[in-house]
Parts: sequence; C-alpha cells; structure tokens
Amino acid sequence: MNYVIVAFFAFFGGILRYLLAIELPKIDLFPIGTLVANYLGCFLFSWLVKHIMVDRDINGRLILGVGTGFCGGLTTFSSFALDAVQLVQQQAYGLAFLYLAASIIGGLFFVWLGEVIVRRRVSE
Repeated sequence: MNYVIVAFFAFFGGILRYLLAIELPKIDLFPIGTLVANYLGCFLFSWLVKHIMVDRDINGRLILGVGTGFCGGLTTFSSFALDAVQLVQQQAYGLAFLYLAASIIGGLFFVWLGEVIVRRRVSE
C-alpha cells in the first residue's frame, strides 16, 4: 500500500515540477524552473512534513505520501546534475558555478527557513 501512496503523491509533485520548468524557462541557459522546484521542495519538506505534520501526529502514510511522494517528485537531483553538466558543456562556467552554489546554499537556506518558521510558531 505504501508504494501506491508514494506513487500517487509523486505524480502531483512531478506535475508541479514540470509546470515550473515550462512556466519558468531557462534564462541565458540558467535553469530557473529546476531551481525553484528544488527550493520549494526543500522548504515544504522541512516546514510541512518534518515539523507541522509530525508535530500534529498526522497519519504516517500521509506523511510518507507528502514527504517521499510529493516532495520527492517535486525535487530532482537528476535534473539539477544534468543542468549543471549542460552548463559546463556549453562552457558557461560562471553560470554553472552560480547554479551549483545557488542550488546548494539556497536548498539549505529553505530547509533552515522552514525550521525557523516552525520554531517561531511553537514559541508563540
């Protein structure tokens, strides 16, 4: 049953990632859509799944679906890596470095932001 739950939610995460990729096209080869999808997934996983849903004792299968399924389908290491390699292959070294740095630092920032928001709500 867990496979079905993960697959169901992953469908919607993947569709959102696809929509972001087509609505936020590359700007000068820079993959905005993938970056935004990964930022959103990092934030949602930290804020919604790891804190809000767990703290409120939401059903474990729903947490599995939203966390592993939706957030896993939304974020994508493979697209991140492929975009970085394509930038290097096109000799856009500055953009490749910027993309790598923005992805890693930004991803960590959005996980941190989700945690900060939860902590502020808990302390109020």
